[in-house]
Amino acid sequence: MTLEQKLTDLIAALDALTAAMNNGQKPARPATVTTETVTAEDLQTLCTQIVRKDRTKKPQVVAVLAAYDNAKLISDIDDKSYPAIKVKLDALT
Repeated sequence: MTLEQKLTDLIAALDALTAAMNNGQKPARPATVTTETVTAEDLQTLCTQIVRKDRTKKPQVVAVLAAYDNAKLISDIDDKSYPAIKVKLDALT
């Protein structure tokens, strides 16, 4: 993992923590930076699980994706950003 990717993941984790704190929520555990390989299929599955569990979170899921080159689909996003996106999506669960 490159230094740039580690920084991207760290920023994503901080953004997720800040969002949770701004919403008056106390995160159950701090957001962690993932070093695992994340695929487009992993992200698609996670997005689906989040929305099926709570349909009101769909706009938040869309916003996470749109933060990366205004993407509407996971396939529009560079796969180097997948770990950071996973951290942000995990914060929604």
